[in-house]
This record gives sequence, C-alpha cells and structure tokens, in this order.
Amino acid sequence: MKYVILSFVFFLVVENQTKAQFEWGLLLGASSVSIKPKTFVINNDQKLDSFSLAFKDANYGFHFGGFVRLSYRKVFIQPEFLFNSNKTTFTFKDFTKLQTSDSIRNERYQRMDIPLMVGAKFGIFRLNAGPVAHFILNNRSDLVNIEGYDDKFKSATYGYQLGLGFDFGLVTFDLRHEGNFSKYGDHVTFFGKHFASDKAETRLIGTFGLKF
Repeated sequence: MKYVILSFVFFLVVENQTKAQFEWGLLLGASSVSIKPKTFVINNDQKLDSFSLAFKDANYGFHFGGFVRLSYRKVFIQPEFLFNSNKTTFTFKDFTKLQTSDSIRNERYQRMDIPLMVGAKFGIFRLNAGPVAHFILNNRSDLVNIEGYDDKFKSATYGYQLGLGFDFGLVTFDLRHEGNFSKYGDHVTFFGKHFASDKAETRLIGTFGLKF
C-alpha cells in the first residue's frame, strides 16, 4: 500500500511540474545556545552530602543533513532532517570537602532535528516558520561521576523555528531563531529530583546549503 501512495505522490509531482517546483539539497551549519545561568544547591537527604551545580555555558553546536522543498508560485513547504551535536558546560562545587574548589563538567549530546518549515518567497529571499521536533540519539556526560545523578532525557521534545533565508543559484542560506517548549536542562536529576533552568532553550541557527 505504501508503494502505491509513494507512486501516486511521485506521479502528482511529475504531472504538475509546470506548476509546482521540487528541489532537494544538503545542509551544513552551526548554532549558538542562549541559556540563563543558574546555580542549584543539591542535598542528599539520606547523607550529609551537599554540592552545587551551575549551568555555565552552552557551546556552539554544528549540524548537517538534508532538505526537500516543494514550491507553488511564492509559497513553499520544506521538511528538513538534521543531525545536531552540542555541548553544555557545568560548574561543580563539592561542599563536603574541607577546601571547596570549582571543577568543570561537560555534557555532550547528539540528536536528530526535524523542522517542518512553511514560507513565502520574495525574489531571492524567503520568510519561513514552523514546528521542530528533537529526538535524542546519544549523550555522554561527566555528571555521571557525581553521586545521585541520573539523566532523564525525553525521547522527543518540541519547539519552533522562524527566520529569513535567501537562494543564490544553487546556494541557499538560512538564519533562524529557535524556541523550545521544554526548560533547559530538565533532564538533570539528582536523588530523584529534577533540576532545570528557569528558561527554555533558545538557539540562533545559521545554515548553508546546496540545492540539486
């Protein structure tokens, strides 16, 4: 059945080639994450252990993948499939030691981002917006060495993207703002309690692409 549906969709695209334009391409880009630094003092109710953990910085990330774009006159729809890698830095301080000192802990994660952009074209420029889904593929964290830590990554989180792009020949470029509906760091759990930033993660995303 699915092959029949795919064949039918392909037939419609070919049949209406004079009216609709189909494009696809490869994407490569980078992003910066904006978070509000926050320090948590964490206590183990069963012991006298006490330490603090602070969201210090979210480093630049990179992404690559592909897109397809179906355009009709000035309107288009563009799903994308992007592998995204990023790193977050935490400051850890253990109060149980006689001399407390800060140490740096890193957390790296990889996920699949799937934006579904809808927009309009004005000459070489494009305005677009749409929802985005994030699926966690893998993560490595230095926090696992801290007693009581457990990560509770959701299998999927959701947000939105909006921005401006342009096409010049076979080259495409997009600059977007991304907002998310989940608070940053809501996967961080110590002794069964969740610790997250007051704000949701926002990103500034720049992407270059090559159309075919």
